[in-house]
Amino acid sequence: MNDSEMATAYANPSADYRALSPEAELLLRETNHRCSNDLQLVVSLLALQSRKAASDETRQALIDTMERVAILARARASLKEERRPTLEAALRQVCEALQSQAEPRSIFLSLETASAVSGLSAVQVTTLTLIVNELATNAIKHAFAQDRSGRIRIVVRPHDSRSLTIIVDDDGLPFPEIASRTTGGLGLGLVRRLLESIGGLVILPANGSKCFEIRVPMASH
Repeated sequence: MNDSEMATAYANPSADYRALSPEAELLLRETNHRCSNDLQLVVSLLALQSRKAASDETRQALIDTMERVAILARARASLKEERRPTLEAALRQVCEALQSQAEPRSIFLSLETASAVSGLSAVQVTTLTLIVNELATNAIKHAFAQDRSGRIRIVVRPHDSRSLTIIVDDDGLPFPEIASRTTGGLGLGLVRRLLESIGGLVILPANGSKCFEIRVPMASH
C-alpha cells in the first residue's frame, strides 16, 4: 500500500478490507484501531484537564472540546463497523448521544432522512455528523435557556441531483440579529471551516427564523 492509498484508507474507516493484500489489511486495521484509541485518549486527557481547570470559563471550553472529540470518536467507530456507512446511521448516533443533555430538559430531537440520499463519502459523513452535532448542541445550550422545553428538527434530503441539504431547526429562543452574528463564535466558525473542507456551505437563519441550512455536493451516481 503506497502513501496515497494509506491516506485514503485512513480517511475512510469503512474501507473494504477484502480488496487489500493480507499485509495491507493488517496495517489498515491496526491504523484504524490506533486512531480510535488515540481519540479516546484525547477525550480522557481533556476530561482530566477540565477537572483541574482554574476557572469556569476554561473548564467549560475543555468540556466543549471533549464533547466534540467524543462525537468524532463515535462517528469513526460507527463508520468502521459498516461496509457502506450512511449519514442516517451516523446522525442517529448523534441524536442518541445528545438525548442525555436534551431529555432531562424536555427537549425533543427528531431526525427525518429521505431514502434517496446517497453518494456521500465516509469523510463527508463524518464531517456532516460533526457539523450537525455542533448546531444541535448549540441549540440545546443557548436556545432553550431558563428551563424552556421544545424541539430540535434535523431534516436530510436531496437539494437537487448533485447536492444534499440538511436542515437544523428549533423552536427555542430567537437567534441573534444579523448585525450581531456576522463573524459568529467558535461553534459557527467551526461549522464553516468543516463545510469548506468538503466543498459545502451553510445558510444562516433569516431574521426571525431558527433554521440553519447546510448544502454539500454528492458524488454522481
